[in-house]
Amino acid sequence: MIQPLIKFSYQSLTTNSRYAEENVVPKNKKRRIIPRSTPPPKELLLEFKNRINELNGCDLQFLMLKRLFRSDVKTNNNRLSMPIKEIRADFLTKEEITKLNERENGSDDGRLIGLKVTMLDPCLKEYTLPMKKWSMTTNTYNLVKEWNKIVSANKFEEDQELQIWSFRVNNNLYLLLNKL
Repeated sequence: MIQPLIKFSYQSLTTNSRYAEENVVPKNKKRRIIPRSTPPPKELLLEFKNRINELNGCDLQFLMLKRLFRSDVKTNNNRLSMPIKEIRADFLTKEEITKLNERENGSDDGRLIGLKVTMLDPCLKEYTLPMKKWSMTTNTYNLVKEWNKIVSANKFEEDQELQIWSFRVNNNLYLLLNKL
């Protein structure tokens, strides 16, 4: 198992800051675990760096620390959600942002087309899957369709922590998952 170089600490907060400040959680609100505003890890493990170098990758950026929720690992959901407000870097180009907002048939009610992304899992296996921007409770990027294969291959479970990084290979977006 790959050991992280830096461990993050967490604090328990609700999604409503008023309740977080008072440290009171009403019965109808769920507690969420979110990362503190700590700086990203300084270094990525050598195995990952070597693979990125082999691919001639560049522009490596730490995006977020993700605690997997039930919806991230349920087979019938088949998606990894990445709330935009939790992402710590501007990793998309203007063209990619435009592509994430495009819909089939050019109509407002058509399905989102999404953006093709290559993902390296913790075992450095490559997967290609679409990333879509959904307006849920908050705007969220979701990696869909092939996500269940990654969950199964890596035995991801609810509450497991991942670091998500981005980098570029020939201007194409790659994401990297580091299991903590």
